[in-house]
Amino acid sequence: MAADVLLIPLIAAAACALPIGGFARALAILAGLLTTVTVGAAVWSGIGSSPMDTFAWATPIGAQLSIGADGWSAALLALSGVLFAIGAAAASDVPSPRAYFALWSLLQLTVAGVLVARDLILFFAFWEALVFPLALLAWLWGGVDRRAVTMRLVLVWMTGSALLLTGIIALGVGARTFSLADLSGYRLAEGSQVVLALLFLAAFATRLPLFPLHAWQARAYVSAPVPVALVLGGVISPLSIYAIARICGPLFPRGVADLGPALIALASVGAVYGAFLATRQRDTRAFAAYVGLSQLDLVALGVFLGTPDGNAGALVSTASHGLVVATLLLLCAALARRRGSFDVTGRGVRPRAPVLMALLLVVILAALGLPGTSGAPGQLLILAAAFVRSPAVGLVATLAVVATAGYAVVFLRTTVIGGEAGPRSDLTWRERALIVPLIVLIVALGIVPRAISDLSNPSAPALTERAR
Repeated sequence: MAADVLLIPLIAAAACALPIGGFARALAILAGLLTTVTVGAAVWSGIGSSPMDTFAWATPIGAQLSIGADGWSAALLALSGVLFAIGAAAASDVPSPRAYFALWSLLQLTVAGVLVARDLILFFAFWEALVFPLALLAWLWGGVDRRAVTMRLVLVWMTGSALLLTGIIALGVGARTFSLADLSGYRLAEGSQVVLALLFLAAFATRLPLFPLHAWQARAYVSAPVPVALVLGGVISPLSIYAIARICGPLFPRGVADLGPALIALASVGAVYGAFLATRQRDTRAFAAYVGLSQLDLVALGVFLGTPDGNAGALVSTASHGLVVATLLLLCAALARRRGSFDVTGRGVRPRAPVLMALLLVVILAALGLPGTSGAPGQLLILAAAFVRSPAVGLVATLAVVATAGYAVVFLRTTVIGGEAGPRSDLTWRERALIVPLIVLIVALGIVPRAISDLSNPSAPALTERAR
C-alpha cells in the first residue's frame, strides 16, 4: 500500500505533463480518489501485519529507503486523497492546466512521502520537497502580493527545516542509524532529548503553525488560489501534528515531557488567540486561516498531553479539521462569486441562498464541536485528557473551545443574516457536488468516530508491506 500511494500521484504527474489537453484535471482528480480507495482497501483487508518495504541505500551511515504506514498515516493519506481530488475538481479554468495539475500531483506525491517515510533522511527529503510544488502553485497562480507572500513562507519554512536537518544529523550520526524503528529503541540522555526535541519541534511548530509562529498563515491563505489554500490548511499543516505524534513523541519522550508545560501553554493560548483573531477578519479566507490556527493548536494540545485519549482525540480532530477547513474555504469561494469579493461586510445570502446558508451553518457548527458532527468526538477526548492532566489545563482547554462560539456568531451574522443577495445566488449543482460529499464525511465522522480514533493506537499493527 505504501508504494502504491507514491506511484499513483507520480504517474498522474507524468501524465499531466504530456500534451493531452483537458484530461490533466481528470487525472489529478483520479489520483486523489485512487489514493483514498487504496488506503481504504488496505485498512479493510487488514494487511497491517506485514513488515515495511526497506531498500538498502547509504549503509555506512545507516540510512535506508524505508516506507510503510501506521494508523495515523493511513487516516491522513485517506484524507489527503479526498482533499486533493476535491481541490483538483475545484480548480477549473486555470491557465496552463497541464503545468498546474502536474505540480498539483507532485504536491500530493510529496505529502504521501512524508506520511509513509520510515527513515529520517527519506522523511526530510519529502518534507522539504513539498515546499517547491506548493511555492510554485502559489507563485504562478496566486492572487495579489503572491510573490512576496510565497517568498516569506519559503524562508520561514526553510529556516525551520535547517534546524530539523541539524537535529536529524546529530541523532542519526550518534545512533548510527536513521531508521525510525531502530531509533525508537535508542537511549538518549534527558538533556540530549530536550535539545533534539526543540530542534525537531522548531520545524514542525512553524508549519503547524503553533502560536506565536503563525505570522505567515493568514497571508498565505489570502494570496494562494483557493484549492491550494484548501490543501495547505487541510492537509499540509496537519502533517506537523502527525510528525509530532509519530516522531517527536516516540523518539524523545522525556524531552517532550520536560517541554510539555511550555508546549501546552503555547497551544492553549494559540487556540484562544486564533478564535479571537477570527472574529476580527474582513476577508473570509483570513477568517478560515484563523479558524484553522485555533483548531490546530487545540489538536496540538491533545498531542502534547501525551496520553492515549489525547492522541486519539488529536487524530480525530486532525481529520475533522481537514474536512471543516476545506469545506469552509469552498463555501467562502462560493460566497465570493456571488458578492464579487471575499470581504465579509455587505450583503448577506440568507433570503436567496437557503442551501448555501444551511451548509455554512453545518460547517460552522462542526467547527464549534456540535455533537453529531466531526468536531465533537475529538474535542471531547482532548478535553477529557486535559482534565486528567490537571484541572487548570482542562479549564484552559475548555476556554479555547468556548472561544470558538465568538467567531461562529460573528461570521454567521455578517455573511448569512445580513441583507439580500442577487436573484441567482444559491449553490450550483457543480458546487454542491464538491461540497456535499465533505459535509457527508463531517457528519459520518461525528457519528462513527471510532473509524478514525482506533487507528491512533501506536501498538496496533502497522499498515505496511513486505520487506525486500
